[in-house]
Amino acid sequence: MYLLQLLVMYTRRFIEVDAASLKSPIGIVGLPGIANVGRIAMQTLTRVLDAMHVMDFFSNDFPPRVIVRKGISSCPKSSIHLYRAAPDEPHDLLILTADFQPASGTGVYEYADYVANEFSNLGVKEMYSLAAYEQEYQEYFGSFPSPPRVYVSASSQNLLDKISQSDGMIATEEGVVVGANGIIPNWAASIYDMEGACLLGETIGVIKADYRAARILLEKLSDLVGIKAHFDVIDTEVERVVEFIQWAMDEIAQKGPPPIDDSSPSDRYIG
Repeated sequence: MYLLQLLVMYTRRFIEVDAASLKSPIGIVGLPGIANVGRIAMQTLTRVLDAMHVMDFFSNDFPPRVIVRKGISSCPKSSIHLYRAAPDEPHDLLILTADFQPASGTGVYEYADYVANEFSNLGVKEMYSLAAYEQEYQEYFGSFPSPPRVYVSASSQNLLDKISQSDGMIATEEGVVVGANGIIPNWAASIYDMEGACLLGETIGVIKADYRAARILLEKLSDLVGIKAHFDVIDTEVERVVEFIQWAMDEIAQKGPPPIDDSSPSDRYIG
């Protein structure tokens, strides 16, 4: 006898969005992961664009934890916000982030299908995920203080060529993008006939909240989707990251890099 455990989604809609009212919408995804790059990028984008809170949804594959902030508790959730483009901008944006990623492989795929189906119903034909590429210390420090590089992959050669035209974008030769940030746009491309791409900002493992990588991703994304936005609201946090990198370089120069955990999978640095 086989037991099939299905992912359950509980949804709260705050705004009913008519797909016909949207202007060539694009889906943007960034869930928590390495250095929290994707989530920081989505929170910043939502804030800068003053995007409307469309819906929350709750997954039974999220960790069984209650989040407490300044004494106020809440269940972990995913949120979608909508930015309606200015008259001279070509695309509305549907922006997704969450408190966690699904905990299981099955959960990731069912979560990706739920998101892709919601976006498809709203007329999305193109989806981008923003996340992190964990670089080796020597390679990362060797390019600092130049802006972080962005490693890209896409579901089609046409989209890859479009993305790769921007300076500082590097087509990922081979590897594995781990977790929901990789699966969502590619599931949307495989099952829902969308175009999907992953933009991965270069970081290192000792950075816990990499606003510097998040900012470069947002700048590249803005150029790609044709929105006019400035992200200086996180300048202070970016400067703190720069100061931390300089400190880390000094510490590692004196003590050497931390030992490599050989038990970790070889693709752990992408996600």
